[in-house]
Amino acid sequence: MIYSKIKNLTGEETDQIQALSREMGVSPLLAGVLVRRNLTEPEQIKEFLKGKKQPYYDPFLLKDMDRAVERILKALQQGEPMTIYGDYDVDGTSASSLLYLFLQARGAKVQVYVPRRDTEGYGLNRPALEKIAASGTRLLITVDTGISGAREVAEAPKTMDIIITDHHLAPRELPAALAVVNPNQPGDGYPFKGIAGVGVAFKLCQALEQKLTGNPGFYWEDLIELVALGTVADMVPLRDENREIVRKGLAKMPHSPLCGLQALLQVTVAPGSTVNSGTIGFGLGPRINAAGRLDDAMTAVHLLTAQDPEKARELAAELNSANQERQALSQKIFEEAEHQMASLGSPEWGIVLGEEGWHPGVIGIVASRMTEKYHLPSVLLSISGETAKGSCRSIPPLDLYQALDRCRDHLVQFGGHAQAAGLTMKTSEIPAFRKAFAKTVADMLDHQPYEPAAVPDYFVPEGREVTPEAVQELTELEPFGVGNPAPVLGFAKAKIQEVSLLGRDQNHLKFLLEQGGFHYKGLLWQEGPRFHSFYPGEVAAIAFSPRLNTFRGVTAVDLEVSAVEAPYTIIDWRHENRNKETELNNILQKDKKTVVYVEDSVALQQKFPGIHSLRYGEPLPGDVHTVVFYDGGAEKVLTPEKFPLGKDQQGRLYLMYGREDLLARRDALRRQYPDLAGLRFCYAAIRNRLRQQGACQEDRLLQMTAREGYRISQAILDIFYELHLFTREAGLVSLGETGHKNMQDSKGFQALQAAYDARFQELNRSWKLQPAEIAALWTTGR
Repeated sequence: MIYSKIKNLTGEETDQIQALSREMGVSPLLAGVLVRRNLTEPEQIKEFLKGKKQPYYDPFLLKDMDRAVERILKALQQGEPMTIYGDYDVDGTSASSLLYLFLQARGAKVQVYVPRRDTEGYGLNRPALEKIAASGTRLLITVDTGISGAREVAEAPKTMDIIITDHHLAPRELPAALAVVNPNQPGDGYPFKGIAGVGVAFKLCQALEQKLTGNPGFYWEDLIELVALGTVADMVPLRDENREIVRKGLAKMPHSPLCGLQALLQVTVAPGSTVNSGTIGFGLGPRINAAGRLDDAMTAVHLLTAQDPEKARELAAELNSANQERQALSQKIFEEAEHQMASLGSPEWGIVLGEEGWHPGVIGIVASRMTEKYHLPSVLLSISGETAKGSCRSIPPLDLYQALDRCRDHLVQFGGHAQAAGLTMKTSEIPAFRKAFAKTVADMLDHQPYEPAAVPDYFVPEGREVTPEAVQELTELEPFGVGNPAPVLGFAKAKIQEVSLLGRDQNHLKFLLEQGGFHYKGLLWQEGPRFHSFYPGEVAAIAFSPRLNTFRGVTAVDLEVSAVEAPYTIIDWRHENRNKETELNNILQKDKKTVVYVEDSVALQQKFPGIHSLRYGEPLPGDVHTVVFYDGGAEKVLTPEKFPLGKDQQGRLYLMYGREDLLARRDALRRQYPDLAGLRFCYAAIRNRLRQQGACQEDRLLQMTAREGYRISQAILDIFYELHLFTREAGLVSLGETGHKNMQDSKGFQALQAAYDARFQELNRSWKLQPAEIAALWTTGR
């Protein structure tokens, strides 16, 4: 999604970047990214770029880790059956696979249980615990789940000990388990709180290995690729210990001995492709998630723990197919959600939608898309009779977990993070929850709507080129992800020289950009529908991610554009076949402070009650930032003296008048300034009136309308007087000469046509005037 706001750097940051560049001997581009990530000390920067000598913290710093290790070692020594109870997402399945492979290799009697999302829901559930205990399990270890299961643990069979390992935010009541290992629980002193569920399982493995080997300084990492997989996919911050985990895991992943992981890589990326965090986020992760979303997450566990390469290839193909099915299903639900939202009315603070039969495994993806598109927290509910289960996604300034906690009276249960959560409620509570959620969000945001902005790490000065060498240097910052995103650069002022559509379906945009004498190709993925929002000659701030593109041995820098902020934005729909009323309604929903210029404001008020409309030429209020030129009267204000928007009034101007408006305006103009055929209609109408009455007051004739809508004007009467076709005496008009007259010889007719030509050129200019020329009226206005 392309943002329309870009946050600038402060002067202090700019000075700091220059100083750091000189001190560390790195490019200003790299220095800018480091400063944005609050990395300013030389030793700190060296560790970030090159890695720590000791990347891991002592696992026994985690609260209850000693108790968990003691009980697991006892189970190992006595051959007690153990069950790993995991979550159904990538974090949970990779954690389950990691702990299973670790314990199995050490002779454990161990199995994995992952609940089905569609029938069992999130977290621990009593029937599953009873079933596991009945199978003979004496010790159950959760991974990436269980912290919200106080009631389930309390009601679990007493023949089975339970160890909780999790990383989700702790609720008010913790489970009364044998041990609770979670860096985010009260009283835990672990130095880094951002590890994923698989990270906690990894620390458990490290602690067990230290006790088994008797070497407290040894940090086991044999299956680090699984830890990296779950860490990236769960979108935890790639800082501190996570950064080291992912750096090491990505390096090992292409050479992993796990045949299931290799099979999944083969159906995801082309041979020889670089494996990075994007490979997980956009390739491996969605395929593993597809198992738990649509069917049984145990398929993913079977893949990641597979020993037979042929079986691994079958399972990888199955997950790849499930992912394709998930994509189609999520698109269908997304379209249905948008239709439902339209029927409910435009939400102001939060989106809460639900439907019977929406697949519970897909609604989280759709909620993410809704939040990204509308910049609102989203709750999507899969309704099954009297119960609704939801997935929630938030916007950066809103702590979603706290928001749900304030609405807990309407919920059966909930859990999750500040930016993503799950919940269950009674279906009857949906309307009340929707109202309470909207109020809570509004209160937590201090009634200030969230407007996302791109935040470039560094604004490239006009005299400096973004070179392939500088872009290559930025790769030292990898791996990229949450907490360490791929670098975003900015141009404070760039000129868009050309805008064109790309792709077979023309769903992408390409810019040709110029900044400081250097030229670049800008790419805007999936922004084809916004082709009309940009124009050649537009000057704007640009935020972008630089990419190297090598073609026929020549490497150039392309820009993946993430934001375009122009002080004077013009959206040109004059040459597009759009439903004006629908588009205007969409604009009014997005921006309540919209002024619409129109020829007939009364007619528009009838269609849009309460709309703020003005006739062309009326002054624009100073606090308005969205203006619409709705119909063909716009030529009246397309001059420096009459243009309603001033140079200090930044905002957005929609040009909505189209060809039909132009033709209607031209016809109206011709009726005001008739040609020879029109004058004949006028002459015939006046002559018929005079034949009936003998003579007529001139002012009465000026109220007449001839055939085809020609209004009798003073200029028309003066032409007829000049040609002696009518006579005027003491205000009375009578029939005149009847011989043949050549109207084209009339000076009055010539003046009338000259006036028409001048007005027509003004009208035609309103159609042909380029957006850059209209922007010039704006920037040089009052």
